[in-house]
Amino acid sequence: YDGLILMKLFNSKTIFLFFLCFHYLSNVFSCAAIQAPSGGPKDDTAPFLLYSTPATGATNFDQNIVQLFFSEYILERSISDAISLLPKTDDPIQVKYKGKELVVKLPDNLLIDQTYILSINRNLKDENGVSLSEGIQLAFSTGDIIDKSKINGRLFSEEETSALLWKIRDSLDAKEFFLRQPDYTVDANEDGHFSFNYLSNGSYKLLGLNRSKLNERLDPNYSIYGISSTDVINIDSASTFKKDVNILIPKASKYIRVVNGKWINNRRGEINFDMPINEKINYITVEIISEGNKILPDLFVNDNKKNTLHFFIKDSLKSGLNTMINVVPRDKAESSIIDSALISAKTKSEIDTSYLSIRDAEKMNDLEIEEGLIRPFDFSFSKIIYNNIIDSAFTLKKDSVIIDFNLEKLSPMHYRVIPKTNWIPNTEYNLFVMRDKLKMVNTRGIKDSLLIINIKTSPFRKFGSLIGNLIEDYNEPLVAKLSSLEKEQYSLDVYVNSNSSFKINKIPEGIYSLMFYNDRDRNNNYSYGSLSPFQPADWFEIIPDTISIRSNWDMEITNIKLNSF
Repeated sequence: YDGLILMKLFNSKTIFLFFLCFHYLSNVFSCAAIQAPSGGPKDDTAPFLLYSTPATGATNFDQNIVQLFFSEYILERSISDAISLLPKTDDPIQVKYKGKELVVKLPDNLLIDQTYILSINRNLKDENGVSLSEGIQLAFSTGDIIDKSKINGRLFSEEETSALLWKIRDSLDAKEFFLRQPDYTVDANEDGHFSFNYLSNGSYKLLGLNRSKLNERLDPNYSIYGISSTDVINIDSASTFKKDVNILIPKASKYIRVVNGKWINNRRGEINFDMPINEKINYITVEIISEGNKILPDLFVNDNKKNTLHFFIKDSLKSGLNTMINVVPRDKAESSIIDSALISAKTKSEIDTSYLSIRDAEKMNDLEIEEGLIRPFDFSFSKIIYNNIIDSAFTLKKDSVIIDFNLEKLSPMHYRVIPKTNWIPNTEYNLFVMRDKLKMVNTRGIKDSLLIINIKTSPFRKFGSLIGNLIEDYNEPLVAKLSSLEKEQYSLDVYVNSNSSFKINKIPEGIYSLMFYNDRDRNNNYSYGSLSPFQPADWFEIIPDTISIRSNWDMEITNIKLNSF
């Protein structure tokens, strides 16, 4: 009986100690980290700021702490590059993480009578990795008055963007402002809209940039940036509101860089660039310097490798010869698009044992055709064809009927077949290439005696048109630009006439956007502007609604109202 009592007491103590330890450990682990409760469906709602202490717009601010309270638990590692104080100060801010609350410690040496902005960009995320829907700006003043001027606008780009703003200090800064950090930055939302608030009087310069490049140094030639159409944006009162300051950000930088270059053999070589150059070849000169002699090679770009410039010379050089390949902009080019580059390379005596082929020859090549216009069929060889005349090596047939055609040489690798009478819709053609009549020098030709390329024509392509007119007359040259939203880099441009109307013909069926721009230099191209020397971009406006073009229809848009430029 005594043993039974002792056992019960032992069990009671064990149970008591177990619950005591469990309670202690649960308190320890619950206090170890601030985190959102788990379970339930995935939260993809963007976090938002509930309120701040002090509230935005506060004046006579004399503290060094700002508290931010959010709707959700914030991802701690996302705060390091998400919050900044504008205008920028010499001493950095410090941010303390408290789950849904962030405590921002400000520098001790804030200026008197100065409006400061606490800027929170879209790097800030909740614990599920969801970013803010747009940047946040909170303002407070160390004086009696808070600046209330605004600049609103939109950045047009396929990527996420940020707006950069500089307050110009003097005449030298007006030319070299981009060499220093911007005074204000704000992230645009998913539609590209941005807003700078609480700005003081002065003159400002505004740029648009893809967010991925925000921390890179701005290079006037190689950075990808957009400039507003206004030289400077002037704010001259406490409540100035500059709206609809829009910026179009290009897809590529202004200049093209040489990546590398090499000889393929002792007669031809390649130069690789960081962007496509197929439309820039007329602005490029290449010089081969060998044993004190200067040789100007022939140049071409093949369609399937648009970043590569091919060069070849008439006579072969000795193998293993040291040469310099000098790449320079062509004299008197309309605009410089490349930097000079000097490449040291040795010639090679490479023996090519591969057979000559034609790209995608084994596939059925679909060819879109038009009524009233003969569309060519293009094809490319795998090697350079040095022979000038190779017409006899080709025969074009429909069934067993031979079709007369012209063979056009676009480059030593790229050719096109143009029949003398138009193609027949929904019909199969065969292009025969005969090995014996395609003579190759010091390399292998086609593997088989006969190579057949199959061509299938489409029905005749049909088109629509767009007719439009503007409400107001414009004395400046104005271009209407229709861009496909389905086919990359396809667009049609026409000038708006003196009656403020325009018509765009032969538009393929599809969905388009319509942009107008002021073509100040009348080159029928939109100018994105330049940082050095500073040149504003062309004014532009994009119509918000998409345009659907249908075959054999005239689409009409009347009474278009544009903002003044």
